[in-house]
Amino acid sequence: MAMRESLRRRIVRKVPVVGWRTELLAKRARQVLKLRETLEAKDATIARLREQVAREKGARKRAQERLATDRPEHLDTVPPSFRRNLINLRRDVEALRPLDPDVFHPVLQIPRKLRNYRLAASHGIAVPEILGVWGRIEDLDLSGLPDTFVLKSDLGAGGHGVFPLRRVDEDRYALVGGDEVFTTASLIERYRSKKSTGGPFFAEAFLRQRVVTEEIPDDIKIYSSYGEVAMVLLRQMPVHANLDHARYRYTDGRGRDLGADLVHGARIDPSIPLPEPFEEFVAVARHLSRAVALPFIRVDVYDTVDGPVLGELTRAPGGPQRYRRDHDMAMGRAWDEARWRLDLDVIDGRPLRNLHGLHPATNYYPPGHRSHQEDPRGWEVVTADCAQWCFGGHLPAPRD
Repeated sequence: MAMRESLRRRIVRKVPVVGWRTELLAKRARQVLKLRETLEAKDATIARLREQVAREKGARKRAQERLATDRPEHLDTVPPSFRRNLINLRRDVEALRPLDPDVFHPVLQIPRKLRNYRLAASHGIAVPEILGVWGRIEDLDLSGLPDTFVLKSDLGAGGHGVFPLRRVDEDRYALVGGDEVFTTASLIERYRSKKSTGGPFFAEAFLRQRVVTEEIPDDIKIYSSYGEVAMVLLRQMPVHANLDHARYRYTDGRGRDLGADLVHGARIDPSIPLPEPFEEFVAVARHLSRAVALPFIRVDVYDTVDGPVLGELTRAPGGPQRYRRDHDMAMGRAWDEARWRLDLDVIDGRPLRNLHGLHPATNYYPPGHRSHQEDPRGWEVVTADCAQWCFGGHLPAPRD
């Protein structure tokens, strides 16, 4: 091998053309290798720049979408948005209040819990058993109630004015899912201090959950747009009225999970059980959302040993209500379409009122309340056959 290499060198020295060609080829090979290395480095740089451009485009798109939701006045047109509709509704309600002091408009009637119980019962939907009603908080008397019950104010959202209680002795009541202990006097004082609540005040039976997970029954909150269910929120609350410990599961109207990225920072728990039979709960929400004269309503239901029981109706859910962009748009589109379907039903003769059904339903308000007067002014009960407007009229188009 060494001899062949030596011979080769001697031949190259004796034949200059061969030596020059060999050196040139070696030089070209080194240049090609260097060019390849340079090209690979430039390809890597281009790939990094493309990734950076894609990220910046994505950030710009998200910023534009957020701007469309939060500051639509800066754009010529905007995509549908549930959150934007909700913000507009909150503003519109404040504008409506001074124009409608007797509360004729359906949107102002929704916050009254006992009123909603009567509405739901008239459609054959179960409501909690009412154990006592007091027109003034000063008249509160808990002595004849069962050992566990829930004390509520007729007005009050977000858990304000709701006290799930368990009697510990003659006039001491422990907060279920909490550490506080109340007396009748301290409960009266608590209600007096809560400006966001209003009477009458009432006690209802403590519901027994079908599948017991926490002391407090799971919340089932069904986002509905005039007959169309856009989302079902399941929430477990280990601690009463404390969202820091809450766990969530979000599904569509068929019970399919909407993804762990639906709400940024939420504690998603797909193990929270669906209510059963799921279709019955969705049917309750569809029915009541057609009975109220609003394009959006959240129907809160409990999964009890006796089946679905109404919790309350919510016109404008609190909190930021920020969802993944595609879902915010989908729920916004459902709301927008529901608004037009409701308008078309009104054109066809539907009263612009929250419609009661034909089932017997108790008026739980105490004697002397306006709802019992000959001229109830804003508390009229408008009744209609469900076949005409709850299950008829302009129904939502099927979606996948």
